[in-house]
Amino acid sequence: MKSRLTLFFIKISLNKSNYADFKKKCKLSVYPLSYDKLERPYPLSEKIFHKYLNEKISYNKKLSILNSHIDFIDQKINANAVDKLYSPTLDGVILAEMEGKNDTKISLYLSSAFYPREGDLRVIMRFDEKLVFSMHFTITLSGDIYIAGVQGHTSREVLKKLTKDFYGFRPSNLMMALILEIAKFFKVENIYAVKNKAHVKLGKFDFDYDKFWQEVNGVSYNKAWFKLPINQSPKSIEDIKSNKRSEFKKREAIR
Repeated sequence: MKSRLTLFFIKISLNKSNYADFKKKCKLSVYPLSYDKLERPYPLSEKIFHKYLNEKISYNKKLSILNSHIDFIDQKINANAVDKLYSPTLDGVILAEMEGKNDTKISLYLSSAFYPREGDLRVIMRFDEKLVFSMHFTITLSGDIYIAGVQGHTSREVLKKLTKDFYGFRPSNLMMALILEIAKFFKVENIYAVKNKAHVKLGKFDFDYDKFWQEVNGVSYNKAWFKLPINQSPKSIEDIKSNKRSEFKKREAIR
């Protein structure tokens, strides 16, 4: 925990009206009240004083994002979904179920974040009722998404099997497609994705964020973020080798 002196200087540097608004929301709004019922190391009202989204973010930017995320939950998510998002078991809201080859079935969910430093929500892929992949992010009412965590929770063999049984559609790409659909549904204007050197775990992770964001047509935005296109242009089937077109069509059907 930061020293009292450090907290004092942080607080005097904050935008006072925004900070007052934030503290008020933390006492009245759905997200902070639900968050504080979960087992978390600190209440939501203290989240801006800890690592959040990336290593290079300012306290005022954290404050702005969290204020807008609280507004998003309050105004865009209905009460039944909120109860599921913030249940103690973190089961979340089911978004889709899909079946691939060999009777392989996966389920996709939206839930509260498991790692609060990496965002406030996460999309989850489950296979055989087990968590296999997830992405952490925060979405704001002002129209932004910040993706700050990607986790593979299972063996590479399982991920390879899922890729094969879903016609070459990698779990990471499928989860990215899900984030894009969420962005379209809520009319998000900007998607930012954390860079390796700005991740809150400071290199203590296996996933190559920079490489993946570039694969999905992201461009460097600043020292901390890539910016991803909201609309990913699908490949033309004419650009696919003839012996690969059948699987390509099946991947696009899944998308």
